[in-house]
Amino acid sequence: MKKFSSDERKKFLDEIYRTYGSNIDVEGLILLLAGENKIRVTTEQTYETAMKLKGVQLMGLYIAKRRKNFITLTIEGCMFLSTVYESAVVNLNREQAIAWIKGGPVKVEKNKGVILGRYKRFFLFSAVVDRLGNAYS
Repeated sequence: MKKFSSDERKKFLDEIYRTYGSNIDVEGLILLLAGENKIRVTTEQTYETAMKLKGVQLMGLYIAKRRKNFITLTIEGCMFLSTVYESAVVNLNREQAIAWIKGGPVKVEKNKGVILGRYKRFFLFSAVVDRLGNAYS
C-alpha cells in the first residue's frame, strides 16, 4: 500500500467532486492506494503502527476504486460524502436496493454516466450506467 502524497490526495478529492458534485470528508485521515487500484482510508496512528509491524498487508477502510476514467465509491465511501448534486443521484425502491446489495446490476431511469444510488436517505453505491439503463459497480 502506498500513502497518497498531498498532490495525489488533492487530485483524488477533485476527481470525486467533478464526478459526483460532492466532497468526501476525509480530513485528518490518510488515503492509501492498495492493490487493484482500491483506495483505503485510515488514521495516522494506524498507519504508523502498521509500518512498524512485519507482514501487514491491508489496513483501513476500503472506500473507492480508481477506474480508467472515473472513481467509484463503495457503500462505506458513500458514508463520507457531504452534499451532492441531485443530478448524480438515482433514488431506488426497496427491490432495487436489495438487488444491488446482493451484487446484481440494477435497472435505473438514467442512461449512461456515473451515478450515486440512494435508498431513502442512505447512499448505497456509486455505479456506471450503460446505455440500456443498467447500473453496474
